[in-house]
Amino acid sequence: MHSHYIVTYAMRVHDKPGVRMPKQVDHEERRRTIAEAVVRLVTAKGVEAASLRAVAAEAGVSMGAVQHYFTTTAEMLLFALDYGNNLLRARLPDLLAERQPATPRETARWFCELLLPLDDDSRTGARLWAALIARGCIDEPTRKLAADAYTGLTEFVARGLTEAARGHHTEKMDVAQSARHLVSVIEGLRWPVLFGVYTEQQALAILDAQFDQIFGSR
Repeated sequence: MHSHYIVTYAMRVHDKPGVRMPKQVDHEERRRTIAEAVVRLVTAKGVEAASLRAVAAEAGVSMGAVQHYFTTTAEMLLFALDYGNNLLRARLPDLLAERQPATPRETARWFCELLLPLDDDSRTGARLWAALIARGCIDEPTRKLAADAYTGLTEFVARGLTEAARGHHTEKMDVAQSARHLVSVIEGLRWPVLFGVYTEQQALAILDAQFDQIFGSR
């Protein structure tokens, strides 16, 4: 059937009394709803709680709807992690405008600060990350997901350091090694901050000391 016949038929059915057209589904919105349900379940009860059935109930959709987009828990976790990262990226321009760091070094340092669990959103992200790491110890697809996330984080930090190094006397900086150092510091700070062992001021002082080691004292 040619497309114009389909359109004409649809218009006639839409205009016919008593005939209801099927509701149009916003697929991106549906995927976001499911991702948010995954995050709520994982951060409250752990990865094992995020079964297809439980996610469907939490999202208020049918199990078939969840299976339409995701066939495994690993796929849902990957999308939920990407969804959280995309939310952060979407917030960055507004956050950057509010903070207005004066130099590329301050911008790189501020990006690293965002990775620490210092507000509700970043604490939720840290709990999601903790659940993924725990599952990754015993589940190969989740281990691969976590490993890829670490690689992406290190590359992100390296790009920030490359930009920050311009204009500094850091020609001999090993950017890749410095990025690995920073990621290790961030990961080492994440859990003591989340558990209330380190204060925000203590954590940021450690982060600043690492930047001083890379760029020299200000």
